[in-house]
Amino acid sequence: MGKGGDISENKEEIAGSFGPSLGTRVESIHSCVHILADGHLCIGSESIGFRSIDLGNERTIVFALVDISSVDEIDSSDLCIKTRSGEDFIFGSFENRDDVVTALKEANKKALSTFSADGDKAPKQERKMLRRTTSLPDISSRHLLEQGDSVDDSFDELLESMADMTLGIEQQKEVYAAEQRDEANTSQSKRTIQGGRRYSVEFFSRVLKSRAPKEIENAWAKLKIDKNVLYPDILIEGVVIPYSIDDFYETFLGNEAKYPREKFMVEKQKAENIESTKWHDTGDGFTLGRVYDYYNPNPAPMGPSMAQAKTEYTLQRYNRCGIQICCTTTVSGVPMSDCFVIENRILLEQTTDDAITIKVDCGLRFVKRTMFQKLIQVTSKGGIKKTWLDYIEWIKSCS
Repeated sequence: MGKGGDISENKEEIAGSFGPSLGTRVESIHSCVHILADGHLCIGSESIGFRSIDLGNERTIVFALVDISSVDEIDSSDLCIKTRSGEDFIFGSFENRDDVVTALKEANKKALSTFSADGDKAPKQERKMLRRTTSLPDISSRHLLEQGDSVDDSFDELLESMADMTLGIEQQKEVYAAEQRDEANTSQSKRTIQGGRRYSVEFFSRVLKSRAPKEIENAWAKLKIDKNVLYPDILIEGVVIPYSIDDFYETFLGNEAKYPREKFMVEKQKAENIESTKWHDTGDGFTLGRVYDYYNPNPAPMGPSMAQAKTEYTLQRYNRCGIQICCTTTVSGVPMSDCFVIENRILLEQTTDDAITIKVDCGLRFVKRTMFQKLIQVTSKGGIKKTWLDYIEWIKSCS
């Protein structure tokens, strides 16, 4: 990758790939590396965005300038952006790292001053989520540990901390019940984005025209063998499904699928109030994206009976080689659910003309410190694996 500072030749194209998410203008664009992927860091008037440019490893990160808590230098050419939610984002290989740090700090300062002047005007949907989560009690700082630290507290102290977290559960249930009544009395239109079968067909056709077949084949081969830090655990591997890639997409994944994922969520997971977008171009010309908002039954002994969740999907098709689907799921309103994000990746590979194999990888990304990290890892992975096994069995039953 050619390193550099501000990029003038294709600045409009790079900035345009983020759509309106960066704000009314883009201040500067810088070449850099994030998690071994070459890309560009764009500093906008309202947000910061990174988009990788490696075929097969396209990934976009966008977060608001007001969410930045600090920008720190690392070594001679790297930097770390810390957010108020506790996440760290490391970007490296800047040619002009010090200038980038200065630009980030100035943009952050300006955004904070503008934000303070305008006041905290959260959208209605965000207010709803805040109302749900703030009904939970705060966990005392004595229960927070650095990741990797051992837990020496006695069993009685653990019970005490669990008791602390149960405070306010009844309030939370009342909030959930009130929200359900509000939703029953309010007609909410489902969010839609241009979709339909023709949209997907035209999108994949453009992908094939923009990239050589050999390039796509090599990218798929590399994708299969490369270790991805977001998905360190293999949950399911080698399961054979009697479908071609085309048939599987049309039957289970497409905008007009006969058996869409919503059907599985309702029939098998007993999900409620599902709202989803159609597949749409995320902006890189290779990746489709969609979002599901829903309520899922909460099996935990604490919290409401139905937990609010959001899953963001991206889909990349490598011609007839296979399909990669990445899912990022967040849960709200359940104790400790704000400590981690669930990352899943599904690889569908065409092995014969009428059969594909399924592989499911998983990762838990902790965004807050918690002494229950190991417990969350064990219980969550077991539940995630069961969900995907149930989904595969449901697919087979639809054949």
